[in-house]
Amino acid sequence: MKKLILFLFLFTISIEAQETFMLQPVVINPADASKFEMIQKKYAKNLAQDAVNEGLLKGWALLRRVNTGKAQEINYLWVHVFENVEKMANRKAWWTYEKKYGIPSNILYDGIGRKNYGNFFYKTEKRYDNNLEAKYVLFNWAFPKNLNSSMALADKISSGFKNSMKKEGMASWGMATRIIPQSSEYAPLFFWDAYETQEQVMNHLMNKAIVGTVENKLIDQLLQELPNGWDNRVIWEFVTRTN
Repeated sequence: MKKLILFLFLFTISIEAQETFMLQPVVINPADASKFEMIQKKYAKNLAQDAVNEGLLKGWALLRRVNTGKAQEINYLWVHVFENVEKMANRKAWWTYEKKYGIPSNILYDGIGRKNYGNFFYKTEKRYDNNLEAKYVLFNWAFPKNLNSSMALADKISSGFKNSMKKEGMASWGMATRIIPQSSEYAPLFFWDAYETQEQVMNHLMNKAIVGTVENKLIDQLLQELPNGWDNRVIWEFVTRTN
């Protein structure tokens, strides 16, 4: 799996130079999706919240892919957010189902068709958040012509978002760079755009919503920085998350 953040905290507009996150994509048999989501909402969320309260995690969420339709396509994604790379690199297992609930995880997940795709690590370069509740998030991956100049341009474009985010229903925007894995196969630059509704996300994809507030000349410059366009763009819906 090549690609694949987002969490809403207090209203802040800042560069989270140390924040890191891990993405865990997975394919769940559609026939088992209801049981899988129940486990995440009833058990996994509480375990993740304990980990947040203990400082092991900064945040956690489960996302469901929107409009997938392909049986073998990744349809769920776990997001683990850490305060810094040290906590991510030295992370400890917190999903202690048996310890908290008296049910071994292999029993809890028994019968659920599941295929894991490994762990993917990123560093948050910049983010804007507010107190709107994100229900949908668009993930974007790109192979820029020049990583540094592309990030500088994205920084310039995003600086104008803060005055229009709430009006456009945008709950969060962020830019990140890939830590692991790294190769010519994997897009090094990643963005997220989170909104209150799926309609707003679709408007974003049509260069409306927050994108409609950006000067055309800046959009043209961005397209020059991304000569092959976006490598991939995927809409996700929040299933459950920590506070």
